[in-house]
Amino acid sequence: MGANLTREETAARARAIHIEHQRVSVDVCDAEDLSQPTYPVDTTITLTTSEPETWLDYQGDAVTAVLVDGQPRAIEFDGARIRLRDLPTGVPCVIDVQGASRYSRSGEGMHRFRDPVDGETYLYTQYEPADARRVFPCFEQPDIKPHFTFELTGPSGWQLLSNQPEVSRQPVGNGMDHVTFAPTPPLSTYLTCLVAGPYHRVDGQWASRRGDVELAWLCRASLAQYLDTEELLRITTSGLDHLDVVFGDYVWGKYHQVMVPEYNLGAMENPGLVTYTEGYVFRSPATPAQHQARANTILHEMSHMWFGDLVTPRWWSDLWLKESFAEFMGAHLSKEAAGFDDAWLNFTGGRKARAHVADSMPTTHPIVADITDLEAAKNNFDAITYSKGASALTQLVHYVGLESFFAGCRLYFERHAYGNATLTDFLAALTETSGRDLQSWADAWLKTRGHDELTADVLESGGLLETLSIRRGPGPMDDGTRPHATTIGLYDLVDGRLQLRARHDVLIEADATEVPGVAGQPVPAAILPNDTDQTFVRVRLDDGSRQALLSHISDLEPLVRATSWAALFSDVRDTGLHVADYVAAVIQHGPLEDRTGTLAALIGHVEDALERFVPDDAELAERWRDTCRAVAQDSEPGSMRQLQWAKAHIRAAALAPSDVTWILNGELAGLRLTDDLRWLAWQSLAVQGRVSADDLDGALAADDTAAGRVAHLRAWYSRPEQSLKQQAWDRAHVVDGETNDDVDALLDGIFAPGQESLTEVFAEPYFASLPDVWRDHPIEIARRLVLGGFPTDVAHLGRARTWLDENPAAPPALRRLVIECEAELRVAAHVRRANGCRGADSGAVAGLDRGQATSFDLGAVGT
Repeated sequence: MGANLTREETAARARAIHIEHQRVSVDVCDAEDLSQPTYPVDTTITLTTSEPETWLDYQGDAVTAVLVDGQPRAIEFDGARIRLRDLPTGVPCVIDVQGASRYSRSGEGMHRFRDPVDGETYLYTQYEPADARRVFPCFEQPDIKPHFTFELTGPSGWQLLSNQPEVSRQPVGNGMDHVTFAPTPPLSTYLTCLVAGPYHRVDGQWASRRGDVELAWLCRASLAQYLDTEELLRITTSGLDHLDVVFGDYVWGKYHQVMVPEYNLGAMENPGLVTYTEGYVFRSPATPAQHQARANTILHEMSHMWFGDLVTPRWWSDLWLKESFAEFMGAHLSKEAAGFDDAWLNFTGGRKARAHVADSMPTTHPIVADITDLEAAKNNFDAITYSKGASALTQLVHYVGLESFFAGCRLYFERHAYGNATLTDFLAALTETSGRDLQSWADAWLKTRGHDELTADVLESGGLLETLSIRRGPGPMDDGTRPHATTIGLYDLVDGRLQLRARHDVLIEADATEVPGVAGQPVPAAILPNDTDQTFVRVRLDDGSRQALLSHISDLEPLVRATSWAALFSDVRDTGLHVADYVAAVIQHGPLEDRTGTLAALIGHVEDALERFVPDDAELAERWRDTCRAVAQDSEPGSMRQLQWAKAHIRAAALAPSDVTWILNGELAGLRLTDDLRWLAWQSLAVQGRVSADDLDGALAADDTAAGRVAHLRAWYSRPEQSLKQQAWDRAHVVDGETNDDVDALLDGIFAPGQESLTEVFAEPYFASLPDVWRDHPIEIARRLVLGGFPTDVAHLGRARTWLDENPAAPPALRRLVIECEAELRVAAHVRRANGCRGADSGAVAGLDRGQATSFDLGAVGT
């Protein structure tokens, strides 16, 4: 028994039970009274079972009544499951459960938030993969899909929303209304949703092929001034127009979208009521890349209305059947429907780059993962499932053609609408529409872990090519080889500039594939496999190509620049390129970069390298800091270029201490001093010990908002006093203490850049407390504490390895997080040693080689 659920036990329950309908009534009339930790819930389930005994999942505060066909039953509730015995079999029966559920501050279940600006209370639910049971008793698994009827009682002045349209509203006294919503189509529990509060709302309408659909965007009232609803409605209607054609009819009745506070995710695809992080409400000027990233998320969730909501994976092993597809469609629709031409460019430099790191981890897994239980499912919402899966789909689309791909999708939706499906079901539909046998493709791309590496092999004579071959080899943690339909770019130096000579389409199906038609040509200055990013591979550059890129990368077209920068930073991580050489290249070419997404990735890579890989290279950090300042000062006043480089300078000033009050004082002409920019500067000054408590309290008084309070907390504990660090550590670890956002802020403050020596003291309590942290905290808080508290000094590699060796029976999901942190620390140690960084040869780091940096005995990881 317990809170975890296994694939085997839920599959057995699904075979035994058929649910016709579930009514859920939730009462949030007392939500504004923060002294009330719970709210009443009543649910009625009509089902037929072939087994006399089963259980309901529920993680509420109390169960007050259980009735079967109107007759009271003994309550058997252990905090996670309600045991049901002696049920009638083979005939419908009605189960009614009454209980009290707890409001959440972790972003799981029914989250309650009090807005410091106006004192208003806001509620929303978040369930995936299995937190509906925190709100109401249910059968918490994706392959049990009843019709739901939700009822919600709350203040009459509030927005009271669920997945389906409201069908009745009755006053119940004391300024409260009871709202009943239309029954849902068959729906998995994790996709149901409730939203309540005095949300600001802007309505719209979309003309579908079946008729008009009600649209709405909502946010907290105090953020209404920042909600750019014209743009948000444009993206919504353009995406729905496109999907209505390529996927088929939208069936969920309405389409409401809500920005919600203290959200754990980017967004969630609840049909008819999509929720998003408030990070997409831009309080400050946003770059084109940030606007595109938001559009990507909106269109990703919209694609889920079909992939995931209409047809749902049977179990979390097929999580990719919705997430990889939605990730692909988010980028595809951003370009094709919403008009963001850099969508795939930003995907390459950001999300795909993170997938490469994840796929080099010892915990990497196939896109179709073996998920045995819910804890493993939680950890598999990762870059492999999302971004590597989307990259694989780009290969599939190249293989079968876009029209055949969409035709296969439509056939899949028609066959399995409102039900559950598997990889086999999807491949069957796509095989039928494309005429291709896709099993071998699926075996190669979806059922193996790791990724291939492509390297150009040149045989030359007298400066002329005899042959050019592309060698395919296994990457780290790789257990298969894959076909690759991609391009090979040949580049020459012409009048001091790197120019494309020719681009060759190749299909790589063997360990070595010869590029045709190049014999007798001059040897190119650079040979770039996968230069237009058609596939998911690690490109290993030859020395000549690497040097050509370091000197001339800004000459290339935007997408080739993005793929080339990714290859260069991979070289840094693999010690094929010194950090100083990479930073020098960014200093040379970064100021010329006009794509905000690529520039953001470059700045992030330099910051990562300076902080983790060469933390003692003060001269390099100072050179980077001064470059950022110079470029910001030379940029057009008020431009996005100026803003990006000014932010980079503020962050760099924390690593290479430098006063940034000149920015706070408005000395950078044209730069708009928003609250977010001010807080960034205050944190930089706090790290350096250049602010007082009064300074930070004054900054909070000027921005006493939810975002301002989190930023104040982060800056407050970024100061270098050891007593403050200890105070933050203690606060973050209080059970049922801080909110999810506050835990992040506390940990960010403790481990602020450049303060490694101050955090040594936390290594011992970190490892000693891991089992308690995982057991006592909600999983979202526990994940933050495990990831955010991991000691970042390479001296602790031995301590991390010892903990893993001594705790083989620790929960697999916990072990996975620690193993991934340890693996990244090994990469840092390896790069430090290769770059001659002080301390890199001490203790557990001595003798480390490249293989050790990228491999680890998984033990009981269970992924």
